[in-house]
Amino acid sequence: PYNRAMLKNGDAMFDVGSWLLLVTVVAVVGMAACQGSRPNCDALGKLRGELPDSVAGWTAEGEGTIYDTESIFSYIDGHAEVYLAYDMRRCLARRYRGPGAEAGISVDVFEMSTPAGAFGVFTHDRDGDPVAIGTDGLFRYGWLSFWKGPFFVSVYAEEDSEASRAAVLELGDAVSGAIRSGGERPSIVQALPTNGLDQNSVRFLYSHQILNSHLWLSDDDVFQLTGDTPAALGRYRRDGAAAYLLVVDYPDASRLDTARRAFAVEFLNGSAEAGPARQGDNGWFAVAVQGRRLAGVLAAESPDVAAALLQDAIEGREHD
Repeated sequence: PYNRAMLKNGDAMFDVGSWLLLVTVVAVVGMAACQGSRPNCDALGKLRGELPDSVAGWTAEGEGTIYDTESIFSYIDGHAEVYLAYDMRRCLARRYRGPGAEAGISVDVFEMSTPAGAFGVFTHDRDGDPVAIGTDGLFRYGWLSFWKGPFFVSVYAEEDSEASRAAVLELGDAVSGAIRSGGERPSIVQALPTNGLDQNSVRFLYSHQILNSHLWLSDDDVFQLTGDTPAALGRYRRDGAAAYLLVVDYPDASRLDTARRAFAVEFLNGSAEAGPARQGDNGWFAVAVQGRRLAGVLAAESPDVAAALLQDAIEGREHD
């Protein structure tokens, strides 16, 4: 048995045995947190150790490099802002050398703070054909992308060939298999009515800059978008007319009201009415609020489509 000596520090008395027991409990809790909470353990480092060293004749060049939020600019300068907008933590980059005259394949695994962030990065570019790899896997011209848990994965053949395509898919499947965690799509994405929605157009975002990269609206952050305002954007075609719908959830009524007023000034000619109102060649705009959710119809080609889409968004309609 340990010595239950007492340590005295001023008026405070500490039982050494109890202190050792507390340290043991904290250590156990910390280990459990590492297993269940990604911020407390090196999930990306562990993933790096599970990637194959070779696949279909392509051989890894080293164990790969892990970049953080500062060093990432040295790797993808000019595009890192997209990942940082979704709260990227780190990125694992590993290159595989091709056999013979075949070019290399690059694997990039971005660790985001949440599965929602990984999904958001994935939605930034949704071109491609569906493949059963990861979550929502897409493949086109030697480039595979998918998300799974808090990870966004890109596997890219530097030169497209039949052999490199097969290797990209096999390597991507191996990366997906090494990711044990899963995650759900952000709930706000389900707020987009499905009638007339182009599913490949759906974007999840938190950032004014990301919104403008898909649909430029204004230099000003009309919608007051930040990390605590999840938003979903979708493109529609109804009755031969196109339109966009943006839905945003706000943490408090004050910011919601600020965004609604800014929308009215920017797109509704300052009117307090919900619209639709026309902005020259930019089309018809309308806005409505339900609880702490704002729905804005943007650049609609028809006032009737704008009004109907807005009503469906507020009433939660999904189908005809």
